[in-house]
Amino acid sequence: MSPAFRPSRLAGAILAVLVSPAWAAGEDPGRYSMSPTEGGVIRLDRETGAMSFCSGSAGNWTCKEMPESADALKKRVEELEGEKRALEAEKELRDGPPGPGAAGPEGDAVPAPPGDLPIPNERDVDKLFDYVEGMMKKFKERIDRLEREAKKEPGVPM
Repeated sequence: MSPAFRPSRLAGAILAVLVSPAWAAGEDPGRYSMSPTEGGVIRLDRETGAMSFCSGSAGNWTCKEMPESADALKKRVEELEGEKRALEAEKELRDGPPGPGAAGPEGDAVPAPPGDLPIPNERDVDKLFDYVEGMMKKFKERIDRLEREAKKEPGVPM
């Protein structure tokens, strides 16, 4: 770590920016604030909060953005890893694994994953449709019965 990036000097530069005379007098200090430090100046962008270390000679100045603190970088990496896991899970749900017997990329059959629910066969699907059809018939019969009762008793709201 170079001497210009030591935390104590960085804290001093930030403190100098905050208690500068222009700030205290209520004047508009502009977008950037410059604070001298060893080997150059620290530039604070008051709009974004970004800090840069600037160095150079009379006509050739360069500024390099100062790295964020290690904690902030670690937090951002954790956020990105969480987003990555969520996107991978979403992709897996959307694409889904191929069913048993389906040809994989190499052309061989893919076995059913262990511990997962089995993929229903045609008999299971027929059984499900029969069940749903029975439910719909019962529902229709009840609606018809209610309509007949409503015709017998016109004062009863349906």
